[in-house]
Amino acid sequence: MRGRDPAVFRFYSLFPPEYAHQNMRDILHLTIPDFPIAVARVIDASLRARPLAVVPGNSGRALLQAVSAEARAEGVREGMPVYRAQRCCPALRLITPDPARVSRAMQALVELTCGYTPLWEPEQGGQLYLDLTGSGRLFGPGRDVAARIEKEVDARLRLQGAVGVAGNKLVSRIAAHYLHRPGVCDVLRGSERGFIGPLAVSVLPGIGATRAELLLLELNLRRVEELAVLSLPQLRLVFGGFAPLAQQRALGVDPSPVQPPRRRPEVAEEAFLAEEENDDGVLLAELCRLVELCGLRLRQLGQGARQLVFSLHYADGVSERRTAALPVSENQDVALLVAAEGLFYQACQRRVRVKGMRLVCRQLAEANPQLDLFGFAGQAVSARDEALQGALDALRGRHGMGVVMRGKGVVG
Repeated sequence: MRGRDPAVFRFYSLFPPEYAHQNMRDILHLTIPDFPIAVARVIDASLRARPLAVVPGNSGRALLQAVSAEARAEGVREGMPVYRAQRCCPALRLITPDPARVSRAMQALVELTCGYTPLWEPEQGGQLYLDLTGSGRLFGPGRDVAARIEKEVDARLRLQGAVGVAGNKLVSRIAAHYLHRPGVCDVLRGSERGFIGPLAVSVLPGIGATRAELLLLELNLRRVEELAVLSLPQLRLVFGGFAPLAQQRALGVDPSPVQPPRRRPEVAEEAFLAEEENDDGVLLAELCRLVELCGLRLRQLGQGARQLVFSLHYADGVSERRTAALPVSENQDVALLVAAEGLFYQACQRRVRVKGMRLVCRQLAEANPQLDLFGFAGQAVSARDEALQGALDALRGRHGMGVVMRGKGVVG
């Protein structure tokens, strides 16, 4: 049960511990409510305990990306335009999104928690799954690990989160969001269906507001347990092909495993400008520097890239991303720069200052493979170009990257 003091009454159990199923999984879901706002409040204490919203740009029609609990109590919701939100809450304070800061906070959250198990799966918005099934002998029961993680996140990162513990990912996530304040909600293994049964049907992923309204108005189904008793043919009338999965989730069943992020070999460089810029000359010079850094690392690895991914971060929080495939695996600066500049002009279409950019080289393979017998839609690198690139690498390796610079990399 939940009590008045979350530090004492942390755990939710339907039955005494002797009824627990010993062979079921132990899945933990950690969520930091309103993650971008929580991170901003760690940096700026003056933002605490006041209505806040994250919104890109200064337009009155811009849509809110995140809303604090104080603003939500005044009727403000995510996706609401700024002008309407300010009518609901005149004291609402708007802050611009900071993807870099949120990314660093998420990385710190992962580093803090992944020491408990190698099976961890991050989600957007400060959420994380941990499979603790095989870690019991090292760290104890899942609820004890959850309580420890909740305390560590608060003490070391100054972020307050809610933790759900259950036998699968679905119920652990519902349990974490069930709490309205920091703490741990532990659902005894085998009692997942009984836990989610009295809850509103909207807690099930994939239902959505439209389907929830349809279930409520046409079938008078309000709670998950009412949905769980329907047969599969009855569910098909509402959900169509989604019916089997909807029935499975209504029963509290979720066989999906916790999947760690796949680490694909790649080379990436990122830069954030000291001052926000919209001068193409300055931005292209910074792009040239990123290309040279990526190219040098690729050549050191003896690899070439078959794909470039370029991301542009605007000052108002909007990000643009473009991808290009290269005809052959490439690691020469000249060829990489031509492709990267093409992506830059595709992404840079707004009259807004830029604060950062990122270049990623993916699909790595052995550089300079044998060319197609009938040619390809690119240009072969000549022996002279390779010799010049080798000389530049030798100079930079001895004296640093700034000893020799391309004309495009110099701001006029």
